[in-house]
Amino acid sequence: LSIEIGTEVKNQNKMLSEMDNDFDSAGGLLGATMGRLRTLSRGSQTKLLCYMMLFALFVFFVIYWIIKLR
Repeated sequence: LSIEIGTEVKNQNKMLSEMDNDFDSAGGLLGATMGRLRTLSRGSQTKLLCYMMLFALFVFFVIYWIIKLR
């Protein structure tokens, strides 16, 4: 029984380390995206950023509406 517990602990530790790596890569991607948004907002392209936000909000509501109809 203790050997099986040890094997399970090793498997769980491996899974946790893989999740940690996945979260690190997602965090890096999110950080890069936020950096691009900051660069975009610093320039004279604030109108473009506003359009992008409005488009994202529109897409969100369309998806919500489609899900609600089901």
